[in-house]
Amino acid sequence: MSMIAFDHLVVFSNQPEQHKQLFSSLHGQVTVKGGEHEQWGTFNHLAFMGNKSYIEWIGVEDDDKAKESTNPLIRQVIFAKEQSMEGPIQFGLRVEDLNAYINHFDQEGIEYEGPFPGSRAQPDGTLLEWTMLFPKMNSHTVLPFLIQWDGEGNTAQDPSLMNSTEFDSVTIYTQNLESTTNQMKGYYLLEEPSHSSENEVEWSLGNGKLIVKKGDGLLKANFDHIEFNQAR
Repeated sequence: MSMIAFDHLVVFSNQPEQHKQLFSSLHGQVTVKGGEHEQWGTFNHLAFMGNKSYIEWIGVEDDDKAKESTNPLIRQVIFAKEQSMEGPIQFGLRVEDLNAYINHFDQEGIEYEGPFPGSRAQPDGTLLEWTMLFPKMNSHTVLPFLIQWDGEGNTAQDPSLMNSTEFDSVTIYTQNLESTTNQMKGYYLLEEPSHSSENEVEWSLGNGKLIVKKGDGLLKANFDHIEFNQAR
């Protein structure tokens, strides 16, 4: 099985276009309009970063449709909206064989939701398609979802829309370091940690680092010098 990689950071926003423009002006990064998820009542704006990663600002345009969705990510978006919790709320890990994880979850008795097919129309009219799988979250600690793309995945259609700033690390905060560490290893089939201490554990991904840290936060992501942080 190929090494799992960081795919993208999900940032909830009531006004995705304004937030991506603010990000662009503050950090000198190129941002683009993504598209609409008609089946979920949501839409997004994006920043394509280096090492095959991106940032997604997601918003709701049809409350009724979004609230009816069974997709756990859309449920998280609705929860964030209701709690006025703008900022990073979740992230996806990219895999090449989602069925291998479904088989693994079934064999190990790991509860999950999905797979959920997704799609959206791109600005040039072509259809972007993917599939997501969600280990069931039984606490407030973030558990990333798994995503497999059809074709080349969500990449910039024009090279001038790519940023050279690369994804560096994503940090999950937890009150129970041992339990979350075991989940990371057992759910996502991660190798032995590249670093481990009393307060944090770190793994190498295909394009950066995944860190689990004891603390009161929720989620943090670093793209070189740029940091996204969400308090609990």
